Amino acid sequence: MFNFVKKWLVNLKISTRTALSFFAIIFTALITSASAILLLQYAKQIDFKLSNNFEPAITATKDIEYIMSETGRYTYDWVYNPSKDKKLKLQKILDKQYRKRKIFLIELLQQPELEQSRKRLVKVGGDFEKIIVKEKNIMSLLKTDADYNNPLKFSSAHKIYKEIEIDLKKLDTDIEEVELMVIAASRKLSQKKYASYSTLSSLLVIMLIGLVVVSVISLMITNSTVIKPVSELSEVLDAVGRGQIVNYQMNLARRDEIGVIQKSTLTLIKGLKAKADIANAIGKGNYDIELKLQGKNDKLGKALIEMRDNLKSSMLKEIESKKSLEKYTLSLEKKNKELDQFAYITSHDLKSPLRGINNLSEWIEEDMGELMTEDSKGYFKLMRGRIHRLESLINSLLKYSRSGKLGGEKEWVDSRSMVLDLLKLINPSIHHTIYFDDALPKIWAVRKDIEDVFYELLSNSVKYANPKRPIINITYQHIDEKHKFCIADNGLGIASEYHNKIFTIFQTLEARDKFESVGAGLAIAKKIVDENNGNIWVESEPNKGARFYFTWLDSDTN
Repeated sequence: MFNFVKKWLVNLKISTRTALSFFAIIFTALITSASAILLLQYAKQIDFKLSNNFEPAITATKDIEYIMSETGRYTYDWVYNPSKDKKLKLQKILDKQYRKRKIFLIELLQQPELEQSRKRLVKVGGDFEKIIVKEKNIMSLLKTDADYNNPLKFSSAHKIYKEIEIDLKKLDTDIEEVELMVIAASRKLSQKKYASYSTLSSLLVIMLIGLVVVSVISLMITNSTVIKPVSELSEVLDAVGRGQIVNYQMNLARRDEIGVIQKSTLTLIKGLKAKADIANAIGKGNYDIELKLQGKNDKLGKALIEMRDNLKSSMLKEIESKKSLEKYTLSLEKKNKELDQFAYITSHDLKSPLRGINNLSEWIEEDMGELMTEDSKGYFKLMRGRIHRLESLINSLLKYSRSGKLGGEKEWVDSRSMVLDLLKLINPSIHHTIYFDDALPKIWAVRKDIEDVFYELLSNSVKYANPKRPIINITYQHIDEKHKFCIADNGLGIASEYHNKIFTIFQTLEARDKFESVGAGLAIAKKIVDENNGNIWVESEPNKGARFYFTWLDSDTN
């Protein structure tokens, strides 16, 4: 049954289903509210009767009962205790009060529920009318004092009173029955009132239950026909938005707005799946695959076609470029070999005549002996110094051209042991004080490259430290996945305008006669560090020493 209702509902528009649910709730509320109003009106009518008829009737019955008993008392006093005031009160009760209360009570007893009470009251009234006649007879017999002294009249009056006394006792019972009948009718009517209130409460409970049931059914229908399908569509579209290609099927044919969205989503997913397959084929290198556009506005399809064509064109160009690059690489390797060979041969060919010149100068100096003046000896010495410097320049140039290009396998290099070995090689004077960090790490590097960097920086610091009290400090930090080393000295320092110049080959800040240097060491260190994706720089001020920093990528990022 539920599935039949569900199939019927999904063919309705969402607005129509919402209106039906709303009208069902409103109809239930209106029916129960109308019934509640009728019951409440009925209870109000009963309250009106009770307050305006039944309760006053009970009071009026009690009043008549009291009037009857008062007439008996006043009649007794008139017979045995005569008084003019008592006679007047008795006449007033008989002529006015009783008749007025009786008429009032009969009017109150006109309700259908009090018909028996009214009939009984009429009978009681007739009986009391007879008593009134007897009481008036007593009043007519005993008008004067002489009448009281007349044994015959007094005896007749006494006899009538005794009859009245008996009649009043019987009448008192009858009037009480009238009162009880009125009270019983009142209670029965009150029970009807309470029954209506009980029915009203039950109706309100039924109304609430009905509203809850209708609301729950409406929510179930809404959840089954709207919320659940929309949630499924949302999950599907969210997955599509994240780039996933999902399988989606419509479980139920619908003709409402959700059905339209489901059909559009299904079309979208099928189109995306087809395009994903085509894109996957293109990604695997199938540039000849055909793609049909879904319409004039199929921008994604057009983009795929353009991508396919561009990739095909790029592949063809890449093939041509690869061929050209291979030729260029072979040519470049050949030229590099020729250049290395040229540099080696050139340096060897340059060194040979330099050594010859040096040897010739020594031979000339030996042959001339004492004939050579001191000035000539100085010139020869200066010449040999220039020859040695030129040889150093050639060696440095050769080392610079080959630095970082010799290749080699990377290995774990213990930088602390390496520094100790390099210091033995550099052999600083006994006056040098050298501190180094015990935390110097193991470095993943080509040993020759890292040794060259440390050698050039340590040599530079040893050479330029304060000659009076030379101090060198080697420290280490690990920052941002990089090894950061610092080699500091307490030398003369370097002005900021020369911080970049010193890393240029053959650049020195002091005269070459003062410090034996060709100015290639820092340039070699910079070249090796740059080729290993690191940085090298100096922080220094005049007369405050120099701190040379360089970074080296650790093993995780190399």
